[in-house]
Amino acid sequence: MRFVRTSRWLIFLYCLLAPFPGMAQQMGTIQGSMHDLSITGGGQLKASAETRVCLFCHASHLANTAGVKPLWNQQLSTVASYNQYSSTTFTQVGTPPSTRSKLCLSCHDGTVAIGQTYSNNGVPITMQGALHATSNLGTDLSNDHPFGFPLPALDDGEIRLSLATSPPSAADPAVKLVDNKIECITCHEPHTPNLDSSVQFLVRNNSTGALCTACHDPARGSLSGWLASPHSTSGSPVAGSAGLPYSTVGTNACASCHSGHNTPGTSSRLLRSTETNTCGNCHGAAANLNPPLPNVVTEAASPYAHPIGAPISPPHDAAEALPVNSSRHSECADCHNAHAAQSPGASAPPAVPKELAGVSGIAASGGLVAPASNEYEICFKCHSDSNNKPQSPTYAVYGREPIRAAWSNDPYNVRLDLNSPVARHNVTQPARPGISPSLRVTMLDLVGNPTGRSLQTSAYIYCSDCHNNDWARGSGGSNANGPHGSKWPHILERQYQENAIPGQAGGNFNAIAYTSGVNNPYALCDKCHDLDNQLGLAGAGPDSAFHKHQLHVVQVGASCSVCHASHGVQGATSANNAHLVNFDTQIVAPVGTNPVPYIDTTTRQCFLSCHGQTHNGTSY
Repeated sequence: MRFVRTSRWLIFLYCLLAPFPGMAQQMGTIQGSMHDLSITGGGQLKASAETRVCLFCHASHLANTAGVKPLWNQQLSTVASYNQYSSTTFTQVGTPPSTRSKLCLSCHDGTVAIGQTYSNNGVPITMQGALHATSNLGTDLSNDHPFGFPLPALDDGEIRLSLATSPPSAADPAVKLVDNKIECITCHEPHTPNLDSSVQFLVRNNSTGALCTACHDPARGSLSGWLASPHSTSGSPVAGSAGLPYSTVGTNACASCHSGHNTPGTSSRLLRSTETNTCGNCHGAAANLNPPLPNVVTEAASPYAHPIGAPISPPHDAAEALPVNSSRHSECADCHNAHAAQSPGASAPPAVPKELAGVSGIAASGGLVAPASNEYEICFKCHSDSNNKPQSPTYAVYGREPIRAAWSNDPYNVRLDLNSPVARHNVTQPARPGISPSLRVTMLDLVGNPTGRSLQTSAYIYCSDCHNNDWARGSGGSNANGPHGSKWPHILERQYQENAIPGQAGGNFNAIAYTSGVNNPYALCDKCHDLDNQLGLAGAGPDSAFHKHQLHVVQVGASCSVCHASHGVQGATSANNAHLVNFDTQIVAPVGTNPVPYIDTTTRQCFLSCHGQTHNGTSY
């Protein structure tokens, strides 16, 4: 045993004192690595003449100078406190960095010149070059992975539960806790650069996120589903220009989106860029993948689009309460959980499509659901009970919004619209067989071919069957599915024209010319309703519900939206609002002393004024 100890000290002294001329990095040693700061070191910062490798951190004979442990040679920073990471989802108790981590910070906080050693009577070692920007953490550690906090940890629902037990431990024995704390050396091995062939000084290879998942459990909370996610499994090659350590999406894993140090800001959850840009690195025009994915970023720049990436105050926050009241927004993470999302695949409405898996939502009843089971629950996070739904004049950028005869105190609450027991589209409730004689047997795709999606026998439809990209892959196009952006108002998948508001309600308006086919002005409705044949817009057909669709749509040029609400009718009555009838009062006026225009389906009479004609009890 004495011989072993003596041998180790001899090796240590040799490291301190012996030069290594022409040194190249060797596997398993510090020599030639970025931590070799001698004249033959491997980084851009190195000594001008000093040949000893270990001297920059250690000295063989050194007093406990300035409270520093013996053998530590680099002068410590005098920073009293560091600004450490915090966020609304970080639940641990913050403490100042320990002495162990301050040893690393003595170089990496950038406040003390490297080579400013205690040995040699305090004469600094002359250096050339500079510390690489990514290695200079500064004194603001808010954009670095948290460390130094005491364990057992507070369970945030996503960590390895072994960290919350006493004594705590990581799931990988290579990831060691120090005095029951996560310290720099929990993740970094400063003396052995090659345990990961792509990233120096990690305690183990982090390919496929193995280092990260030693503490973060990929089977819990919002991480649940990670192991089957394409972000975890994809073999798509990553371009070298992406600056990622590994060659494929799956091997980069967590590193595709997150960085442990010097990330852009405290609200970024250690993302490599802003939330939108982080996603756009793979889902945008300058995709780093081969083959590239559908370009969602460009879709979001369409004339009508969710305002993805728009500055808001307060900004999106992963821990914000639902429904979103203080500031409605649409960030990628509102609809997609990058950890749990699956590759797009067949799904049946109203169930959540695979690419939306693991996202929270609001149920049809109004309660919080996490995760959401149905697609509409994700939409309801903003389009239901939020108290500041922006119906200001600026909202017109999404298209004109009709003002309906049957109105409510919360008229833009789509959840309440779809809950109507009388008249609603079958999104949160199944279709009622026979209620709409114009329905096709199967839904049509963008080019008019049957999709096989049945519209009969209590079928459901998705919100995204109407609100979608205008060339959505799920309906025969090549773009990504989802309401990212469209050339059509209200982010609609297909054309749905509305009449311009006339000078006076009830007066004549600019007619819309009707043409048949997939490009007709009401193609969105024609996707499910046979306008030409069942409603007689082509000149013949039963039109059994009204008998006058051809007159109003083709001859008068009235849009479907003049008479019909698109989602449902709150406070509807079977006598006045069957078949989604709810007149747009900007175009249709009441007659006589009636407060609003209406129809009476019991007597089959109209009481309204429209397109310059007055109907005061006119039969239909």
